[in-house]
Amino acid sequence: MAYTTIDNGEEHFQILHYTGNGSTSSGITRTFDGSVDLKPGLTYHHKYAGGGNYHNIMECEWPKGPGWHWLSSSVDAKNDGITASFDTDGITHATQNLGGYYHNENGKSYGIWGWSETGVTESSNTDGDITSTVRAHPTAGWSIVRWTGNSTDNQTIGHGLGHTPEALWMYPVQVASNNGNTQRPMWFSANSANHNFNTGLNESRTESDSTNGRISAREASNRGSSTIFTVRVGNSSYENVNHSSQDYMCLAWRSVQGFSKIGKYRGNSSTNGAFVYTGFKPALVICKRVGGNNDFRCFDTKRDPVNTGGGSINLTANYGAEWRDSNSYFDFLSNGFKIRTSHASLNGSDDYAFMAFAENPFVTSTGVPTTAR
Repeated sequence: MAYTTIDNGEEHFQILHYTGNGSTSSGITRTFDGSVDLKPGLTYHHKYAGGGNYHNIMECEWPKGPGWHWLSSSVDAKNDGITASFDTDGITHATQNLGGYYHNENGKSYGIWGWSETGVTESSNTDGDITSTVRAHPTAGWSIVRWTGNSTDNQTIGHGLGHTPEALWMYPVQVASNNGNTQRPMWFSANSANHNFNTGLNESRTESDSTNGRISAREASNRGSSTIFTVRVGNSSYENVNHSSQDYMCLAWRSVQGFSKIGKYRGNSSTNGAFVYTGFKPALVICKRVGGNNDFRCFDTKRDPVNTGGGSINLTANYGAEWRDSNSYFDFLSNGFKIRTSHASLNGSDDYAFMAFAENPFVTSTGVPTTAR
């Protein structure tokens, strides 16, 4: 039996947490401390503790090199980044706002989630109605897709994953009507038919079928396959996904056995909450209530190496403040995770979308089991 093709999750995903020191010197390097070196091609920065000025910043090395980023707040969709370079085992921070709140405020706590670019290939993709440019990492289950809109309904776009996507994170590169400050519809396989989260990772909206343009890879509706996903009209608009002559980017994700899992669970409104099987020991779990105005909840093992209560990064309030109380109790297990709160953001009587990334597979390709915490 093939348990996994990735025996060490740290080859493709690692987490770094650090405390800022207020220095304004150039060239501050942040190095991952995993069991192997990881050169990131996609990172998510967050300040999670220590006063205000919280910001969440997604950065990727492509299309314009380090520093090309999308704030996960309504402030901006793209701007100069906070990363000067993606290094062989971490990043070097840029000089802008170096001693400030973005990434080095004195005494404040920060985190970086990093996905490896090792094995990434880049190509023009003509699988869909619209030609896309794709930077794909099929082994780790994600790709970055760019295209130019044409204001036409039900347009397919090639994604390069080789498997049907289970989540799509939309980011406008530049939309003329508002200089990029747009809604960012996100689709998860847990969404209802024709619905997106009318939001980025920063907002707490419920799913909706009235976003200004919609995106989907639902196979049952013929909107997704191993080669394409679909962008279409929504709310009589294409603005957020396919407006004519405007540029767009999407992160396409799919589950990889033993490394990542995307799906949904059903809440039970009990402190003895749902157990969700992933097939690996998670390092990061992201959850979002489908049918309610609750924010994305994010748990990682660097902030909570022991299951003693749990702390959730709140990707809504204050753009990333950590939430640490009885409403965020959560356990990482050797083969999944368990919710230990009845709070509506994690465990009401509703469906919840989730994404999880591995620290270790439950059983390696040679049959060696992982250990619990």
